[in-house]
Amino acid sequence: GGITVCAVGIIGFAPLTSVENGADNAMWKYVMGIFMIYGIGYPIGHTAVIGLFSKVVGRRPQGTLQGWFASSGSLARILFPIMSGYITQYDDITTVFIVLFVNLVISNCFVAFNAKTLNALST
Repeated sequence: GGITVCAVGIIGFAPLTSVENGADNAMWKYVMGIFMIYGIGYPIGHTAVIGLFSKVVGRRPQGTLQGWFASSGSLARILFPIMSGYITQYDDITTVFIVLFVNLVISNCFVAFNAKTLNALST
């Protein structure tokens, strides 16, 4: 659900060209991509993942595990922009969006492949 919507939003950024190269990208493409990622995809995906994580943990104390879960998300929010900067510096912005899209596709495949296990853990 949410991961797929994020992937659609990110792939919408891929054909955009750099303004430094004289590109005249339509503003609606940026607005639509950001809306798909942060307005729809991220809230759905993040809420579902936190709910599933809470069910998997069950009756055990959740505070520490939820803290580790939040910390790993924070680490990703630090590392992905750094990685994106290096990719952009040595290649181009389209490669960044392709890498992000592939990352989301792999995540979707992981969820689809492990659907039975995830369903069993969530009940």
